[in-house]
Amino acid sequence: MRTLTLVSAGSGLPDAAELRRREDADEMPRSSLFRDILNSDILDERFLENVPRIRSRLYARSPVPLAQVMEAFALRNRYDAVISWAEHLGLPLAGLFKATGSRPVHIALFSWISRPKKALLLKRVHSHIDRIILWSSVQRDYAINQIGIPPSKIAFTNWYVDQKFWRPMDSPGQDMICSVGREMRDYGTLIESLRDTDIPCHIAAKTYPGKDDNWIALLSRTDSIPQHVSVGPKNPVELRQLYARSRFVVIPILPTDTDNGVTCILEAMAMGKAVICSRVNGQRDVIQEGKTGIYVPPQDPRALREAIAHLWANPEMAARMGEEGRAYIRKHHTFDAWVSGVRNIVEDTVRSRRSALRNEKSEGKIDLRYT
Repeated sequence: MRTLTLVSAGSGLPDAAELRRREDADEMPRSSLFRDILNSDILDERFLENVPRIRSRLYARSPVPLAQVMEAFALRNRYDAVISWAEHLGLPLAGLFKATGSRPVHIALFSWISRPKKALLLKRVHSHIDRIILWSSVQRDYAINQIGIPPSKIAFTNWYVDQKFWRPMDSPGQDMICSVGREMRDYGTLIESLRDTDIPCHIAAKTYPGKDDNWIALLSRTDSIPQHVSVGPKNPVELRQLYARSRFVVIPILPTDTDNGVTCILEAMAMGKAVICSRVNGQRDVIQEGKTGIYVPPQDPRALREAIAHLWANPEMAARMGEEGRAYIRKHHTFDAWVSGVRNIVEDTVRSRRSALRNEKSEGKIDLRYT
């Protein structure tokens, strides 16, 4: 089986050879496993550098995501399945398939389909997506109950973390806490919760060109950042060291109906760290209250301060939660199991399509759009 996977441009990942070198050197989490297990060509901005000249000239005048969609359409019949990893790629691609009457096997990996514009478009084009892989129960329920997608078309998986890279590590002291990530983060509330404490905290977050992040405005509206709180990005190795040095991890989230923060929560748990997280509607599938972490009301500095102070004063509790979290990751959220699960979904979809095609041939009802 050969697959083509569209991924968001601008990830900053090196080329395949350098990526494998860094993975083997334990310098970054694994991602090559997806390419290997699904025998997939990755259609990102680097892929577009090697397309035929005529298409290259066309793509040069187009936004990169549009160029990716057009290239996937051009190559659709060379692969057993096309995988679109993000709504801004998968929805236009499904629309193009529908508009042209083309029906290659199309698998979509989506994370936030409940936004009104996305939901409306998905309702119109999901006929040309064979399976939709989701990892948020809220988003799964929305797809079925609000958009009207048949449950058989939804494949629900647990989101993943590379448990080999993000692993418990010895670190002297554990004399601080940390917070990580950028999507829908409520760092203003975190700053206020820490203002009257002396608990050291580092916020590992970075900005991206063209991205309007809520947390930047929230931080700028605080009177000042206390001296015991620092802010700045970390590369993967530095971030792993930060997790290791932290007694526990705090993920403050603004109200949301999707699982913002899940990647950082899983990284922290894989490192054997307890997690304090805002109790928002979308973040309900990972943390076990009182066992692997603590939920607090969103946008409530006092409640967050109390939870931080309680866990800081009880390091044995934090350590116990961290051990439970690591065990939970190994059982439910490993990268290896996730990739194998996606491959199984793709293989099953391809087999089903081929079986349907054979039946149509035998009955003389062959539809040329499937060929």
